[in-house]
Amino acid sequence: MQRQHYVLSGFVALGLVTGCGDSDKSIALAELPPKLAQALCTAYQNCYGPIFELFLNGGDCVAVTEQRIRNGTFPMLQGEIDQGKLVYDGAKMQACLDSLMGRSCAQMLERDSAACLAALDGTVAIGGACTLDEDCQGEAICKSSSGTCPGQCTPLLVAGQACAQDADCQSGLQCSSVTQLCVQPAADGQACEYGAPPCGPGLLCLGKDDSNQTPGTCKTPAEALSAAAGAACDASNGLLCQSGSSCVADSYTLLTSTVNWLCVTTGSYAAGGACKPGFPDACASGNYCATGTGLAALNGTCTTIPGSGQACGTGLSQCQPGAACVSGLCQILVANGVSCTGDGMCYSEKCGTSGGCEAKVPCK
Repeated sequence: MQRQHYVLSGFVALGLVTGCGDSDKSIALAELPPKLAQALCTAYQNCYGPIFELFLNGGDCVAVTEQRIRNGTFPMLQGEIDQGKLVYDGAKMQACLDSLMGRSCAQMLERDSAACLAALDGTVAIGGACTLDEDCQGEAICKSSSGTCPGQCTPLLVAGQACAQDADCQSGLQCSSVTQLCVQPAADGQACEYGAPPCGPGLLCLGKDDSNQTPGTCKTPAEALSAAAGAACDASNGLLCQSGSSCVADSYTLLTSTVNWLCVTTGSYAAGGACKPGFPDACASGNYCATGTGLAALNGTCTTIPGSGQACGTGLSQCQPGAACVSGLCQILVANGVSCTGDGMCYSEKCGTSGGCEAKVPCK
């Protein structure tokens, strides 16, 4: 479970929580997954604002995040408590959840807060034998160079050290998906990815060129979503449209080899009708703009978003909510123990060597 260290894989879906709950009520360990999922989704929603919804494709953040928690190390926690490696105080957990929900973007990369460590903390000191990150006391993780148990409790990693996820790194650092090293994230206006670090929380890396692998620039959602309906925009360089509008590739100027972008009302292209590709997709709900290649990529038809077993679509609308694109096919997300063909179809984000989804753990 990694205490509060859950990180959404990309933007999985949307969920809101409307209240902070009763701080005097003790939360049993078994009751924690949906409450923790609500707190995390609320924090991301508050940080990213309207841009968050663009990446959700109609899914439910709370439901998916709860499943990721339940199919992570959460089922192992009670056993660690029974062995004395972990201490849980349900009376203090609501304060932890409140602290998570109240985080600003600047606080999203803080690791274990005092409130959360008071509710859930390990008892194993640095250098001690461990099975899970949660076993380790304070701000520490369980590492195993061989991959076998036991691991060893290790301080959070500093910049430049090899990592597997953001939660491995010290507060303020992220784990680069390109270098797999802990790095200081890029700030607003700085270069991002393809030789530069990823953007920090609340920022978007816009204008990067995946074909030529050149970096983009970090921008805030307000900077990105600034073009009004009917105005020119530029999805390739990060000038997107205000909420309710889509930036579509309206035309192509052959003389200058330039795509001309325009803000149109989201959903204005009817199902089955002609469309222009854009961000977000401007087709009616449940559809995406399926296009050809070359110049034909500027014109398409609004097509039903692919479901399980179908070839993946393009852009953000690769698969219907609850499914992921794995090896070119949409696959329903499944729980641990269910057969899988790739990490992407598992709630745990790990398809084991035995061919079934399994929890990610530091050692086995």
